[in-house]
Amino acid sequence: MKRFLIPFTAIFCLLIILTGCSLFENVPLPTLDPNMIQTYAAGTVTARQTFSALETVVSILTAQPGLVLTSQPTAQPAVITATPHPVTSTPFPTATTVVIPSSTATVTPAAPSATPTQSIPCEWAHFLADVTIPDGASITPGAAFTKTWRLLNKGTCTWTTSFALVFAGGEAMGGAAVIAFPKNVAPGQSVDLSINLVAPQNTGSYTGYYQIRDANGVTFGTGSDGKTKFFVKITVAVQSLSDLHLSTQLCTAVWRTSAGAVACPSSSYDFSKGSVMVVATPKLEGGYTDNETAIVMVPSDGTGGEISGRFPGLVIKSGDHFKTLTGFMDGYTKGNVMFMLNYSADGGADQNLKTWSKTYDKNFVHIDIDLSSLAGKNVQFVLKVLNNDGSSTDDVAFWLSPQIVRP
Repeated sequence: MKRFLIPFTAIFCLLIILTGCSLFENVPLPTLDPNMIQTYAAGTVTARQTFSALETVVSILTAQPGLVLTSQPTAQPAVITATPHPVTSTPFPTATTVVIPSSTATVTPAAPSATPTQSIPCEWAHFLADVTIPDGASITPGAAFTKTWRLLNKGTCTWTTSFALVFAGGEAMGGAAVIAFPKNVAPGQSVDLSINLVAPQNTGSYTGYYQIRDANGVTFGTGSDGKTKFFVKITVAVQSLSDLHLSTQLCTAVWRTSAGAVACPSSSYDFSKGSVMVVATPKLEGGYTDNETAIVMVPSDGTGGEISGRFPGLVIKSGDHFKTLTGFMDGYTKGNVMFMLNYSADGGADQNLKTWSKTYDKNFVHIDIDLSSLAGKNVQFVLKVLNNDGSSTDDVAFWLSPQIVRP
């Protein structure tokens, strides 16, 4: 029975459609008023605009969290219901009116605070060097020596010859209490100040302190406060056999030229003011290189130019000999000098042991002097070199391993 139901139903529907077509075939279409057509068109446009606006609002509200759209029955327009935000949620920002100024204000930065400047005292010294007798130098008991300091005028006032080097405490060591300045010293210039002293007879360490005194009797010195004292510090000791090699004791000697005190050791050969230094494995005239150290001396320039070094005293024993080899350093072919070996015994006047002249001839002069006649005396040896022709050009003279040889 079921298999005939579907075909019958299909045939019945087809007959209704065909009959409907014939029923409306001759029915005339109603005539429409043009004004009604415009009204219908305007309503359609308005409906589409309203629907488009509604779509826009729905899309905006749907994009924000917390809002739910609830549709009402079709007989009434849709109502948009906003779900309230929890108390803890962040409220939506409200519109803020921003006022743009007509011009941008210029902010002038505050001027930096001025850096305080240090006030430079009128009278202020700065220590540069110990020209002679370095701190702790070994001096034999009772030996005479000269201490020289090099000081810079770091203040703003000139040091005149009315200024003086003055003793300020410690061990005087037989030195003068006041020594006048040798020259005026402008700010930024330096001066060498010297004092003659005598080592105490007892062994030990000795220190003497000094300052500068101005024309009004006010004393000053070095250091950050301008009051620090500078000093001479020596060790008085009986010399041993190892001290008999004079080249190892170079800067315990007091070195001078006709131009004044000489720094020890000098940094280079000075053919104007003179210089002194020790050279290891020296190359001697003729090209020979020796494995002994040499004291190399350059006299000051001009007529009477010379250089000398006075060594601390040494008590001589019978049988002692002074030995050395002298000449010029290699290549200084115009050298022409006079060598002198002098001495002072027990603080007396200088005496000459031997004098000899030398030119650059690729030969050497051997010196061997018996000192037995000075046995028991405290002797200061003085090495001296003079230019022979009024010029120190090429006068680079050496004393190879000068020493006291003790049997």
